[in-house]
Amino acid sequence: MELEKFYYDNRIVKQFAFATILWGAVGMLVGLLAAVQIYLPAANFNLPITTFGRVRPLHTNAVIFAFVGNGIYTGVYYMMPRLLKTSMWSKGLGNLHFWSWQLIIVAAAITLPLGLTQGKEYAELIWPIDIAITLVWVIFGINMFATILTRRERHLYVAIWFIIGTWVTVALLHI
Repeated sequence: MELEKFYYDNRIVKQFAFATILWGAVGMLVGLLAAVQIYLPAANFNLPITTFGRVRPLHTNAVIFAFVGNGIYTGVYYMMPRLLKTSMWSKGLGNLHFWSWQLIIVAAAITLPLGLTQGKEYAELIWPIDIAITLVWVIFGINMFATILTRRERHLYVAIWFIIGTWVTVALLHI
């Protein structure tokens, strides 16, 4: 019996991995600035956009959404095709997901230093960005669930159940 051969398009995986590294470096540098400001308040350079109160939420959101978010997507887009023995359902939705997510990160990086927030700890992003996050999460979910439904592997590995659980949990928490 000849083994089946599979080809996995890793383009979206590489894009998310690159974004993870890029935004991780940015988030950590902003965190370093916040840490320096705790020790040396003059490090805010007398600019409103660089005060600790604006830098700290920029750092936490960059690490949570940009670094960790892109990292999670890297792992999901890498694992799902291999565990399900199929390509992701839609390359177009994957690309829309990637570029929309990066646009959300840029929007957050602009609005947070300008002081445009909801004023809630770890939920600072303004409502238009929150709505965009929800829409992108739904796009990701459609691509993910359609891939599961069109899989060639009958068995659903526990990792897939954890991905589903993560998607449902984040959706409930965000809404």
